[in-house]
Amino acid sequence: MRRLLLILSFLSLGFSIDITSGGKLSKNQLGVDVRHYDIRLKIDPKRKMISGYVDIKIKVIDEVRFIELDLLNQYFISKVMIDGVTTPFKHRDNTIFIKAQDIETNSTILVTVEYKGKPPIAENPPWSGGFTWSKSKDGYPWIGVSCQANGSHLWYPSKEHPSDEPESAEIRITVPKPLSVASNGSLQSVKEHKNKWTTWHWSTKYSINPYNINFTVGHFELIERIVPSLGKPLRVQFYVLKENLEGAEKLLDQVEIFVEFFTRNFGQFPWIEEKLGLVNTPYFGMEHQTMIAYGNDYKKNEKGYDFLLFHEMAHEWWGNYLSVSDWSDFWIHEGFAVYCEALYIEEKYGYEEYNSFFTKNISKKIPLSKPIVLERNSTMSQIFGLDPYYKGAFVLHMLRYLVGDEKFFKILKELLHSKKDLPNNQITTSDFIDIVHSVIETNIDWFFKVYLYENQYPIINQKISHGSNHTFVELHWENSDFSMPVEVFYKSNIGFTKKKLVLTNEPIMIAIPQYNKIRIDPDKRVLLTIHKKE
Repeated sequence: MRRLLLILSFLSLGFSIDITSGGKLSKNQLGVDVRHYDIRLKIDPKRKMISGYVDIKIKVIDEVRFIELDLLNQYFISKVMIDGVTTPFKHRDNTIFIKAQDIETNSTILVTVEYKGKPPIAENPPWSGGFTWSKSKDGYPWIGVSCQANGSHLWYPSKEHPSDEPESAEIRITVPKPLSVASNGSLQSVKEHKNKWTTWHWSTKYSINPYNINFTVGHFELIERIVPSLGKPLRVQFYVLKENLEGAEKLLDQVEIFVEFFTRNFGQFPWIEEKLGLVNTPYFGMEHQTMIAYGNDYKKNEKGYDFLLFHEMAHEWWGNYLSVSDWSDFWIHEGFAVYCEALYIEEKYGYEEYNSFFTKNISKKIPLSKPIVLERNSTMSQIFGLDPYYKGAFVLHMLRYLVGDEKFFKILKELLHSKKDLPNNQITTSDFIDIVHSVIETNIDWFFKVYLYENQYPIINQKISHGSNHTFVELHWENSDFSMPVEVFYKSNIGFTKKKLVLTNEPIMIAIPQYNKIRIDPDKRVLLTIHKKE
């Protein structure tokens, strides 16, 4: 319960800045595809300012009037160039409009944006976007960046939309000595300057979501370990504050356990050629690709493991590798990550504990504030909340109950490893449903319609009537074309009976001699509402 209240308090402040990630792309935005970001910024902790430039490699795939890039209005843009030539632009409504005349379709251009300014301060990171300007106990600056909810344009010019993942990125961050910078991909170089500043150059060769491009600054120690990953060496790096060194090796012990679990169940670590990174952050955590933000202070849950570390590591497969192109499908990021924790509990403690994870914890956390799949072109502010996390995970729990273990785990395998004609391995809910149908060879649209696209639970109507020797219980789903099976438990003169019934809109009658009581879905495997009539 404490964890739930903590998360709820964070979520309540997720959008203190009046901008959000995602939404509908303009015609100009649809006409371009970002291939690469090269971010070169100086971070000034004393003035709480950033300055520098970003080179953006763009493929022009359709006729456009302007190149539109997203960046907060509060930054001062000193120059914009296309292929090294200074180009007119306007900066309004948090968007840079760059004249695109004479740019041919199917050409590739390099857009450079020089800018500086004070980034917004995150009021409650990572759920509210912006910078966190903190200090470690030894007095050095400790700086974190949060931008999942509000978008990457909080700190660098970008095409701020989950659909446009660049193929690669360079992150070059200059900070005062002796600070370090932890970021995505592999460290290329650390260049010391005569003026007591240092440039840290990181590079990723994998596609990456704009919000996942990130960095953290601090007076870090680097702890490294090589762990096995399906027979290959995986470099694990932990950028840890000196004050947090105690416990760091034990955390890496958990990393090694989790890597073995995830790779065995879901395949090779997706970024095996780079690293699995962790960095102490001045906020709770976030799944930044190859550099997980970690701020849980080595806390373990009642089962003895660090749930935050586990959850963010799950995202390397579910959310970073298999990602979504529209925030309307955000439940695929979060629901699958939560479900992974259930599988880990099942493997470690048994099926009863797995089931208890849903019945005693997850089901109680579902607010039913909105459907977990919204209309296309949704923004993060529209989808944000606990439903994608907890109802999303429970949907997978019910799907497993409905189709059986063999088909369910085949579905998970197909989602991650089947050949899909999708850019950057991005998937929609419709793609997910198609894969389910192809595996089970049965159409269960009725299941997805209710649990993904509707806000309320399906209703079972229960009518009880009493005869001289029997009690008659009539059951049926109120929802049309719905046939979710449920278990029914009751006591009679012959003892206890448990039946699994495939209910539909047509009533089913159960005659119980010497009726005592009846319980529908006694193990709470199905999200439902019961309407009782005597």
